[in-house]
Amino acid sequence: FLQEIAIFGNKFTNACEDLGKAPILESPRVLVDVSDATLTIYDGEEMIVRYDISTGSCRVPGIIKADSHSTPLGDYKIVRKAKHESYLFQGSRFLQINYPSVEDIESAWQQGLIHAGEYERYFKNSETSDIPPDDLAISRQMGIRGNYFALSGSRSTNGEVAMSNGDINDI
Repeated sequence: FLQEIAIFGNKFTNACEDLGKAPILESPRVLVDVSDATLTIYDGEEMIVRYDISTGSCRVPGIIKADSHSTPLGDYKIVRKAKHESYLFQGSRFLQINYPSVEDIESAWQQGLIHAGEYERYFKNSETSDIPPDDLAISRQMGIRGNYFALSGSRSTNGEVAMSNGDINDI
């Protein structure tokens, strides 16, 4: 509970110090393991630190329909970082990923979940921005966010990856 309400975490910094690394990594990589409910930060192939997380309330991850409460599966990159000033229930930080990715859009198109206009708009948008449009039938802002699990009463999310505010602030 204390880590959930903490403003500052120190797990990442301590792990970097233990490994003799600067807290600015040369080749950062984040691996989210939905089945293990962990988020691990690597520098190249070297594991730096692992955190406990929560994911979507849908029992089947990777469903790409809007409002499925499913955590997307695939390779994504962080395209935007935000700090929330009023973070009691939305978490202190948000790291937006580029969901839906090209693979998600292609799959949605093949399954008939999006129409031709949405398909074309996605690719036109991708010419000028890494942030996908959030008004497609399968999209909404997705990412990694802080959370007060103890106050929200739930350890599941609407599909996003959630970690304690202390942990998200730490990274």
